[in-house]
Amino acid sequence: MAKFEFKKDEKKTTEKKPRPVKKTNISKPQETYDPLKANQKIEQELEKNTTKQATSTNGKRPVGRPKTGRKSYQTVRLLKSTVTKINALENALGIATQDETVDQAIDRVINNLTNDEKRGYDLWLDMFKKKENK
Repeated sequence: MAKFEFKKDEKKTTEKKPRPVKKTNISKPQETYDPLKANQKIEQELEKNTTKQATSTNGKRPVGRPKTGRKSYQTVRLLKSTVTKINALENALGIATQDETVDQAIDRVINNLTNDEKRGYDLWLDMFKKKENK
């Protein structure tokens, strides 16, 4: 039988040598921590913030949406004719918002209910409030 000769790669026979590592110089900070300077900076920032707050609280409302959590809103779908009636009432009575207009109209209807209707309304209202709180 013939002998087979295997030629090994030259890459495998030569040992790998690591690249030389360059010396890294230790860097020094341009500025070191000074507690006195830090205190002065903090005091200056506080003074700026207090002056900004004093100028911003001159009756102007903040920009953007109001903070959540104040009121809970829910969408109600209405016909355009109903919205037109609400807007007409709002302008005729000088009410600020549609919400207040609807609230006043509902209060007037509630005041005109009979005793039986009022009792039924109170029961339904309690049931819906309990359901909402779950």
